[in-house]
Amino acid sequence: MSDTETIENGPDPGKIPAPRPIEANVLFGSGYMIDSNKVNKDKTPSDGTIFYVILPGNINGGSNQNFPVKNINPVTVHTPVVNYSSASDDREHNQKTIPNFQRMSFILDRPFTVTIPTSGRHVDYPGYGNRDYAKYVRTKQVAFPFDVYHADRTVLYPKGTWIDIPVVQLTAAFYLPVWVDEGNYEIRFRTIAENAPSPFTSETNANTNLRHHTAEMEIPVEVIGRVYDFRITDIADYRWETVFRTQPGSVQHTGNYYWVGDRNIDGYPRGNRQPFTLPIRLGSHSDAGARNISVKTGYHFKFDLKTKGNMFGPADGIRIKPDFYFMSKDGKQRQAVDLYYHSNEKKFIRIGSHEDKEKRYVILNARLRNVPERELTDTAQFLYDAEYAPNSPNPVSREQYVREYISNASDKTWVGTYDWFILPQSLRTFVGNPNIPGNATATPQRALAADQKWYGEYSIPAAVYVVPKGTNLAEYGRTNRLNDKSPIFLKNGYIIVNFNIETIRNKDVANPHLQYIHAPAMAPYPHRNQWGLEGFRRTIADSYGNSFQLTDGDVIFYHGDQSSYDDFGSMGTH
Repeated sequence: MSDTETIENGPDPGKIPAPRPIEANVLFGSGYMIDSNKVNKDKTPSDGTIFYVILPGNINGGSNQNFPVKNINPVTVHTPVVNYSSASDDREHNQKTIPNFQRMSFILDRPFTVTIPTSGRHVDYPGYGNRDYAKYVRTKQVAFPFDVYHADRTVLYPKGTWIDIPVVQLTAAFYLPVWVDEGNYEIRFRTIAENAPSPFTSETNANTNLRHHTAEMEIPVEVIGRVYDFRITDIADYRWETVFRTQPGSVQHTGNYYWVGDRNIDGYPRGNRQPFTLPIRLGSHSDAGARNISVKTGYHFKFDLKTKGNMFGPADGIRIKPDFYFMSKDGKQRQAVDLYYHSNEKKFIRIGSHEDKEKRYVILNARLRNVPERELTDTAQFLYDAEYAPNSPNPVSREQYVREYISNASDKTWVGTYDWFILPQSLRTFVGNPNIPGNATATPQRALAADQKWYGEYSIPAAVYVVPKGTNLAEYGRTNRLNDKSPIFLKNGYIIVNFNIETIRNKDVANPHLQYIHAPAMAPYPHRNQWGLEGFRRTIADSYGNSFQLTDGDVIFYHGDQSSYDDFGSMGTH
């Protein structure tokens, strides 16, 4: 019909157009959102109704109409989530003698990270596959089977706590408290779909079965302790007294210590200046006028070192194996050597032979060891609570036990021989921080015992005889005159004492727990060496400008031609 305005009569209507098919998408829609309250379900039935509405102003058009839509396909709700989490592997600081390559290395008192991506492989349905599923995630969580700190150590999460990680955050940083027990653990991760009901079930890596609304996984880790902070704290050679004592004859320590290097447990600057690094040698003396002296044979040096972890048992200890080298005075020749000494019964006993039976002793609370009384008291109280009282039918009071412990700390402890020695529990104190958060699963006493300090001392014989390693001295004596002045003995140089330091757990001397120096390689770290991490310098110069190439573990240069016997009758009381 024409819509032109006319007077009285208009044109006749034309032919009504034939109806056309509707466009393809008139009865279809897209972009619809399934309510997040709808749980996963397979082949949910669907129905529909089509409504026809009469146009306004119609004449005799009838009423609105509706008809059911038949054969609508069912709908499956399957909200996809994936979990391909990972954890950092602190191999650089793993000091285990036999590392476990199947577990991530978590080191006590150090940071670590976990990574929880929202992308990864799911089922090969259209729109699924290998992609990012962040839009379907309600939350990501991690739970540790031990206490952990947030990275900044302001918040402590007790073990077993599910910790929320923001969906958009890929990696989260934490810190491992020192009181966590060493050993094997599994960390749990889960990624929860936005439509997950309560309770929900999980599937590893991806919820490929729509019955599950969470993707989970576990990562195996190993918590490992540390051995570190070796230092020399005193030298009995009276020429070194002013280095360590505020005045001659005084017990008061100067605060001067000779550390492995100028770096701390984690390789950061310690703050100690030269010459207070190992080894003790010409040029190590703090008095510029005494830079041409080292240490005479026979004088012992005191030392201490620390450990972290489960080294608080009655059968735990530190094993030290000395090796010996001879260095020419110009530093150009270094060779492995054997040391001999005389006993009252026999001449020329080789250190390390079956005849080497000279017993070595150490006193914990020795006058010049300067062990703080608070340290001794804390240690005694822990031993009373953890070992003595629970195992004694009629225990003495805590106060009496502490007094007796401190008194006994002045007794001698047998540690070994010239060739090897073990620092046992009687030469160990506990130096941890008992001030821990109230929600920690450990006790303050356990936190105190988590850090240990070990005290020792060592010397070589005053009258020592040095030959190249492997020399058959008995054979030499059959064809040459063998006495203290025989030319076979090396004198014009320095005897270097080199320590190999290991930790022993539960008397298992056949399987040392940690290595200070000689931990095996773990890619990408060919040398996992705490001695080197602490800044040990492998090339040094003496006070005369001679250059010396060193080996990790070198702790002291003894004069090859000077003995403490030279000082008898002229030395002080130090």
